[in-house]
Amino acid sequence: MFEAVHAQKYVCSGSILADWKCVTDTPCSENVTDKTPIPPPDWETLIAQIADDIISEHTPARILQVRAKLYDLLTHCIPATTILKTLTFKLMPKIDESLKAEVVKWAAFYEHRIRMGTKVIFHLEAFVAKFMRVSEALLMGMDFDDDI
Repeated sequence: MFEAVHAQKYVCSGSILADWKCVTDTPCSENVTDKTPIPPPDWETLIAQIADDIISEHTPARILQVRAKLYDLLTHCIPATTILKTLTFKLMPKIDESLKAEVVKWAAFYEHRIRMGTKVIFHLEAFVAKFMRVSEALLMGMDFDDDI
């Protein structure tokens, strides 16, 4: 992240860089300050994309797309519990208040399953499917049982 911030200090808004110098006449600040934005890690950005994906469409095809992204995160050694927690936190601001407690309940349930099980991708995918089901039930005004 330090390297990303350091590299970012050479980026000027609206400027084109040539040999690490601005081509425009506007001066650039080469100092990193408290106001310098810190870009999120790539894995966190991917989890935000996953959250957007599962909110935008509730289909089996979308689950397969999300599964590929989850595999990508796991192959880059991001712990499954971190993926689940971050995904839950990314979903929270995007969902209805009445759905939040249910999502947290299922996140805790699948986190426990991740810790007890061996194939973590199954549990991550199951959380995504459960979120889609619960979210779809809210949209349709139905009340599903708390079955697994």
